[in-house]
Amino acid sequence: MRLLSLLVLLAATGCASNLSSMQTAKPLARGQFQVSGGVGLFAPAGQVVTAIDQGLKQGKAIKAAIDSGEPYHLAEEDAQTLVGVGMALAVAPPGSSNELMIRAGLLEDNLLDMGLRLSTGSVRVDGKVRLLHSGDPLDSPLPEHKRKSFDVALGLGVSRHLFKSPVLDTLELIKIDEFSRWDVEVPLYMSVDFGDVLKLYGAPKYIYSRTRLDQKLVDWSQFGQAVTGFDIALPNRVTSQFYGASVGFALGYKYVHLYAELTAGYTHCRPVILGRERDLGGVTLYPSVGLAFKNPTPFGRALGPTVSPASPENPTPVVP
Repeated sequence: MRLLSLLVLLAATGCASNLSSMQTAKPLARGQFQVSGGVGLFAPAGQVVTAIDQGLKQGKAIKAAIDSGEPYHLAEEDAQTLVGVGMALAVAPPGSSNELMIRAGLLEDNLLDMGLRLSTGSVRVDGKVRLLHSGDPLDSPLPEHKRKSFDVALGLGVSRHLFKSPVLDTLELIKIDEFSRWDVEVPLYMSVDFGDVLKLYGAPKYIYSRTRLDQKLVDWSQFGQAVTGFDIALPNRVTSQFYGASVGFALGYKYVHLYAELTAGYTHCRPVILGRERDLGGVTLYPSVGLAFKNPTPFGRALGPTVSPASPENPTPVVP
C-alpha cells in the first residue's frame, strides 16, 4: 500500500498552478518599474464537491446497512471514484500560494513590458504587448490620475516548477534526478483605467502544463507491477490544460495600488494511473490579493517643467 500511495503521489504532480494575473492590459512605460507581492488560494472546487457528494452517498449507504442489519458493500465504481478524488486532492490540495513579482517597461508609448514572478514552488517569466489603446492619448496634458483609457494586450508566460519530494527524501527509497514541469500561459488582457485611481481588468487565459517524470521512477513502477500484481505503471509524461479567466480591480494612487482578483475555469487533467484513466481536474477557483508599488514617473523623464534656453532674440529664459 505504501508503494501504491507513493507512486500515485508522484504520478500526477502537474495539475495545480498559480493562476493569478495581478496586472492590467496597459504595459509599463520605458523606465518604469513595478514591484508587487500577493497571496492566492488554490481551490479545486470540482473535486471538493465530488468528495462531499460521495461522502454523503456512502454515509447514507452505511446507515441503511446498519438499520437493515446487512453488511455494508462499497460498489466498484464508487470505490474508483473515491480513489480518483483522493488522488486529485492529494496532488493539488486546497492551499495558499505566495508570490513576488517585478515588472519593467521596455518600449516607449507603453507598448511592451516584461516581468519575473517568484511563487511558492515556481519561477515565471512573462511579457505582454499592447494591441489596442483608446481614450486619452499618452501625450495628453492631463495628469496621469485624470486620464481615462481602454487597453487590450496579448501576453505570453513560461513557468518552471521547482520540485523536491520530502516523502522520498524521508523514506530514502529512490533518488529523483530528472523530474520537471513547465507551464506555458497565453492570456489576453483587457482593462479600463479611470485615471490612476481605479483600474478594472479581465484576462481570458489558456495554460498548458507538462510534467516529465524521472525515468528511474517509471522503471521502478513497472518493476512494482511484477511484485504487487497490480497495474501501477506510470506514464513518462503527464499533461494538463486550464481554460479560464481572471477578473479584478486595482485601487490606489500614483505609487501604490491594491489588487484583488478572482480566477475561475476548468482544469483538464486525465493521466492513466493504476491501470485506469483518472480525472484529476475539474472546476478550479483561485482568488488572490496583492499590493503593487511603482515609480509614477519613468526614470529618465523630466520631473519638472522644461526651461527654454536664452537666445540673442530672447535673453530671458522662458518657462512654459
